[in-house]
Amino acid sequence: MGKRILEPIRIRSMEIKNRIGFPPFLGNPNGPKCEVTDDTIEWFVLRAMGGAGFALSGAVNPLPDVFEEMIVSPPPMFPLPLTFHDDSYIPGYKKLTEAVHEHGMKIGAQIGAGGATKGVSPSPFARLNFFEAILGADLPAEAYTLEELEEIKQHCVKTAVRCKTAGFDFVELHTAHGYVSLWGGFMSPFTNTRTDKYGGSWENRLRFPAETIQSMRQALGEDYPIFIRVSADELFGPEGVTLEDTIRYTVPIIEEAGVDCFDVTMGAQLHNPNNIPSLYVPRGHYMYLPAAIKKAAKVPVIGVGRILEMEMAEKYLEAGYADLIFIGRQLVADPETPKKYFEGRSGDIRKCIGDLPLFGNCDRGCTVNPTPPVMGNTDDVVAAETLKKVLVVGGGVAGMEAARIAALRGHSVTLMEKEARLGGTVDLLSRNPLNSEFGNLVEYLTGQMARLKIDVRVCRRATMEDAKEMKPDAVIIAAGATMSVPEEAKGKFNVITHTEALAQPDKVGRRVVIQGLGYGCELAIALAEAGKDVTLFGKGTEIAPNVAILRRFFILKRLTDLNVCRGDGDIPMSDPANPKVLTGRKLKEITASDVVVEDEAGAAECLPYDSFIVSMGRRSNDDLSEGLKEIVQEVHVIGDAGKIGEILDAMVAANEVSRKI
Repeated sequence: MGKRILEPIRIRSMEIKNRIGFPPFLGNPNGPKCEVTDDTIEWFVLRAMGGAGFALSGAVNPLPDVFEEMIVSPPPMFPLPLTFHDDSYIPGYKKLTEAVHEHGMKIGAQIGAGGATKGVSPSPFARLNFFEAILGADLPAEAYTLEELEEIKQHCVKTAVRCKTAGFDFVELHTAHGYVSLWGGFMSPFTNTRTDKYGGSWENRLRFPAETIQSMRQALGEDYPIFIRVSADELFGPEGVTLEDTIRYTVPIIEEAGVDCFDVTMGAQLHNPNNIPSLYVPRGHYMYLPAAIKKAAKVPVIGVGRILEMEMAEKYLEAGYADLIFIGRQLVADPETPKKYFEGRSGDIRKCIGDLPLFGNCDRGCTVNPTPPVMGNTDDVVAAETLKKVLVVGGGVAGMEAARIAALRGHSVTLMEKEARLGGTVDLLSRNPLNSEFGNLVEYLTGQMARLKIDVRVCRRATMEDAKEMKPDAVIIAAGATMSVPEEAKGKFNVITHTEALAQPDKVGRRVVIQGLGYGCELAIALAEAGKDVTLFGKGTEIAPNVAILRRFFILKRLTDLNVCRGDGDIPMSDPANPKVLTGRKLKEITASDVVVEDEAGAAECLPYDSFIVSMGRRSNDDLSEGLKEIVQEVHVIGDAGKIGEILDAMVAANEVSRKI
């Protein structure tokens, strides 16, 4: 156990018991009028009970007209935020702060207003935004008038006072992540093209956030803490905010305005959304940003950015990178992460895998902790009324999660896996450097098999005879799927599947042709970065259409020449021309030297190859369920064995079934 992480810290009148915080999320659970509900309270109480020292709400809307617009026409893909635009919401927030305080955690309210459709300056901007690149959707923006900006400022001040009245320990002004934040749009030269007192020089661009902080300070008093969230670097070069800009201009001007703590993040949500870094970004990659701000600032600094382990947080604190550390998605994956660490139970921590299944709004779905609606704790189960003998067929993540939940409920569980190791397809995918975080889930579940003393039998393919001998009360079939191979490739030399290429990398030659524009993209990038000469092709016209949307944006930036912002933290790009990507091509034939593809017009192209890798569809493995139904009372088929899907789908199915047996 480290010591820095446990040290309390005082910021004006507030003392935080330790250095770990739960950061503001894109959305928090809320009701039909964006109000606090029991789910909202549980969302924060779970993290308080788990040992975090402080937390921030997601951006709370302060504007009455924005509230009306959101209710009538919710923003596409973005979850609705909490709102606090009038006094009627105070009782709900009081219930929230009182519940959190019972567990010794401080809580702040982040105040922010979106600027994507009405903001600092009119669009269009110089580069494609996220929605234009992915969905072909335009987000036109018009500029606020000076009168409207003054009204907005006053609404923010009134909301800050409501927050204090409701028992929040501090407030934070959200100025980060580009023009999804109104104030962030003002700060960035990329989006601020105004010619009045709020545009032009750095001093002018910082004027509106500085004035807002000053007005909040005057209303809240000298002892009440005010934080600010800033994108220290928008991560696309001199067109946007750079780290040097933040150190030279933002830090001194905002400190002078009266801020007490810098919450340092990065990126610009609509143009370079690295503020929600996927598993492609190394852990702790962006901690150099708070480290630089801390050297320049006179007030405490919070660091954030793919920190999964408390040990890593401790090292950053010890090294002086930050005064406090935000651990976000990890506290969704396992709300008890700090508690388990403090108690010496790090091996029981479920680690985030960074797959971003739902646009990063993890309050709506977490792959490793599939317990909606508030992402609680999958260890919390109800003991079974009747204890049963359960056989699980398949040791992938679906099978292991089903076995784990069943064992926690008191059932006697046997798991059979035909391979020599557990983890199935997810374990194989984790051998791709881009997907290495998938191994977190395999490692955790494998450890739980031993901790729960589940009877695990590897190198053992389950048969009807096993079921007849064991006489289980329930069978869960989680035998996964097998990758499909097109007829043109069957029996041909040097043809392997995506998973075989990962399981046996020595079979992959120098010249690689991959069929499949879905997850084949990830494999193609990894092989190219490993020095292979890679060509990727498929019948479709879209690249990575089945990959989670934020990860897909990373892939598009790596594999295409879209006019988008690019910057630090993107997927490595040693050679932009490798992999070569061919869309609208179907496989015609495979010869000893070439993979022959054909475009929509029927023109053939020969692709020289040493290895041909198929990354196409999968077919379910289920040859037992019908027979088992004749001799076993309960038979359930989950994961890819039941329906081909994502890791999240398999984990949800495993939980649903095991909690009912």
